[in-house]
Amino acid sequence: MTLEEALAQPGRKVQTSAEENNGKRVVTILSLASGGAKELLPMLVPVAEHDALVAKLKAHGCEQAESEFLTQVVWVAKPDGVEVYDNKRTLFIAAGDRATLQDGPVIERADIVRVFTWASDDYAHRGIQATLRSGKDVELVTEISLAAMGDPTYSRNDLIMDSGWCTTLGRVIASWAGAPFEDRI
Repeated sequence: MTLEEALAQPGRKVQTSAEENNGKRVVTILSLASGGAKELLPMLVPVAEHDALVAKLKAHGCEQAESEFLTQVVWVAKPDGVEVYDNKRTLFIAAGDRATLQDGPVIERADIVRVFTWASDDYAHRGIQATLRSGKDVELVTEISLAAMGDPTYSRNDLIMDSGWCTTLGRVIASWAGAPFEDRI
């Protein structure tokens, strides 16, 4: 796919890597829609050209998408909320005073009293939850790690490395909700 073809796609976003390798950085154009995050065009860009390319992409309407290594979860922080996707579907949309969860339930921002990260005892299931005014905890964004499920040597250190996205995105969601954030991983 050419740059022009990628820019013509609906829901296009730009994702950049903070990692530098041999004087180059990765810039990827993604399409984010109900079908999930789809990689349209990965580019290896010299560091000296990186900022100019990202500015050009943003001038063409590409919003900044964020992710972290070792996860399929991608998010776009917006002035009034955040959109979250994996490679198959929309996981969470917060806009204005409401958030829509993956399976369709809607929660009010005013009902969220705390946002926190968590992981199951076997480390395979991890993500971000919120405590509501009712006292109920609801899953906002989660993932299942096949590495944790299939590797008997998978440890807490592996969990901490693999779940950094939970903390970063959890802080973004807590900021939108105006609620305290707690990292429980």
